[in-house]
Amino acid sequence: MANAKTTDDYYQYATVDTDPTSAGYYTNAVGIRQLKGVEEIYFSIRGSGQMNVTLQFKCPGDSGWTDYNAYNTSSIRKKITGGAAGVQWRAGVKEGDRISGECIFGFDW
Repeated sequence: MANAKTTDDYYQYATVDTDPTSAGYYTNAVGIRQLKGVEEIYFSIRGSGQMNVTLQFKCPGDSGWTDYNAYNTSSIRKKITGGAAGVQWRAGVKEGDRISGECIFGFDW
């Protein structure tokens, strides 16, 4: 198969089942304030694969993404609160961080 993104009005997910390239493979960015009526989002990882999934944020004016935390697990669900203006979140697997299998990760609200 190939890595893929799944997008809907209420979620942004990515599936990684193939080693990412040097750019890594990430979800589309999500800004809590951009989602009307939403004050929190949920970040989750599920699947049977083994890989490091890195949660990142980017503030207005930043030139790049900042790592928030890396998760080496196949099942996790966390709430992200705080809709600071312009802050965006994304999650992904960096080059060399996929060990085996498939994981689905991303955000829902």
